[in-house]
Amino acid sequence: IKIIRVIYLQAGPREKLLRLADSQHYVTIELEPRRGSIFDRNMQELAVNLRVDSVYAIARDVQNKRKVAAMLASILNKDEEFLYKRLSRDKLFVWLDRKITEGQAQRIKELKIKGICLIDESKRFYPKARLAAQTIGFAGLDNKGLEGLELKYESYLKGRGGYKAITRDARGREVAAFGSKLVKPIDGYDLVLTIDEVIQHITEKALKKACQKSKARAGVAIVMDPYNGDILALAVEPSFDLNIFSSADKDSKRNRAIADCFEPGSVFKIVTASACLEEGAVKLDDNFYCENGSWYVAGHTLHDFHRYGNLPFKRVIEESSNIGTVKAAMKLGEADLYKHIVGFGFGKVTGIDLNGEIGGIVRPVNKWSSYSITAIPMGQELAVTPIQLAVCVSVIANGGSLVKPRIVQRILDQKGQAVKTMEPVIRRRVISEETARQMRGVMKGVVENGTGKKAKPLNYDAGGKTGTAQKAGPTGGYLFNKFVASFIGFAPADKPSLAICVMIDEPRWPYYGGVVSAPVFKEVAESALRYLQAEDVAEDAENQYAS
Repeated sequence: IKIIRVIYLQAGPREKLLRLADSQHYVTIELEPRRGSIFDRNMQELAVNLRVDSVYAIARDVQNKRKVAAMLASILNKDEEFLYKRLSRDKLFVWLDRKITEGQAQRIKELKIKGICLIDESKRFYPKARLAAQTIGFAGLDNKGLEGLELKYESYLKGRGGYKAITRDARGREVAAFGSKLVKPIDGYDLVLTIDEVIQHITEKALKKACQKSKARAGVAIVMDPYNGDILALAVEPSFDLNIFSSADKDSKRNRAIADCFEPGSVFKIVTASACLEEGAVKLDDNFYCENGSWYVAGHTLHDFHRYGNLPFKRVIEESSNIGTVKAAMKLGEADLYKHIVGFGFGKVTGIDLNGEIGGIVRPVNKWSSYSITAIPMGQELAVTPIQLAVCVSVIANGGSLVKPRIVQRILDQKGQAVKTMEPVIRRRVISEETARQMRGVMKGVVENGTGKKAKPLNYDAGGKTGTAQKAGPTGGYLFNKFVASFIGFAPADKPSLAICVMIDEPRWPYYGGVVSAPVFKEVAESALRYLQAEDVAEDAENQYAS
């Protein structure tokens, strides 16, 4: 019988027994790499990894598993039955909890329970908590990027894992004579953003204050270098704390600057005006009769907020006359208007290095109705994103060129050397320098004399355009009590160093862009220009990037 048994063990379940022996004597522990850090443009930390402890068990070594489970449950805030089941597994390595606090780790060490061990891991930490939350995004428990730049640049940030293979005896003790195999992990690369922590803070503070004051549903504010496309700040309200992202709702996590589109309303008149001037259809001193505020055209009645008579085209834009703008667009024609709408980048994604960007809605001319030429020039019948508007106003600020917005400047290896640099991209010339110069003058007039007076920064001049758009209803038509209030502009007016877009969604009365959004522009521009010493920055940027 013994001989038969020996033969059976050798010829029968040999492979199964070998696998069982291997599982008993060889343990492989994965070693996690350090996830790359994320810095602002001045190397201020926005996302880092901290060394933390995780707790595991050599389950076969744990005596009195029920008692141990109860002790650990009170420390780890885990279900006792869950821990008991894990401790009851016939394994050498069982995770009990990952990335615990320093206090929890110390209490477990003090217990000195045989078979309960701690191992170093890393945990993602966001030292600025809510700052640029939707842009930075977050990584989960396993240090895998889930949203924002953490997801977009996962392949660079994550690094490559290693492992440690250990040989153990029958009691689960490491056998030093047989040695162990160690493959060290390779840490991830770091990101350096275009975001400026100070300007981001200024922008978030101003936007949040405005949204709270107007009891708005949401808001977006973007600060951009108009010459090279650097996004200096991208603020979204409502926001959330990246360190407790799991408790935030989906609405707060969405990056509205790139993922939401809306009818722009009167801010879009700068596109119409630029097109009219560029094509020579209109001159700034051409007069338009604004019908005393009411004009029946193409089967509909257009209204102005005030009863204007004759206005030169410059004043048409300064006072945001719908009637004057539409009459100018009719002189331009549908084809040339559409050409410039597309030229300014509307209807397509900007290409900013963030996931989830949409291109908005721009219909080709053959899809326009007879009424479209009276609606599109004043920002109806199309949809745009806040980032598109920031790029649009940058065209006028920088002298006529469409630039690609960028969030990441460069990627650094573990030694701090750049492995990739995102160079500025100028896509194309949209309008001439002369047209851009004329439009800067017009938009300066909006702030000095027109609807944007509340946008004027202290000690600086600025140019801009207000917008108040009714929101389209889900089944057509417009919602009578829901509006989007916007302001887009640049400062200083003659040598812009900043382009700024502010969009506030569903503010309560008063809901006008010149009342709700213009003050955000003012506060951001004032503080940011003082911080940047604007004249020096503008001159350097203009020399380097202007066409």
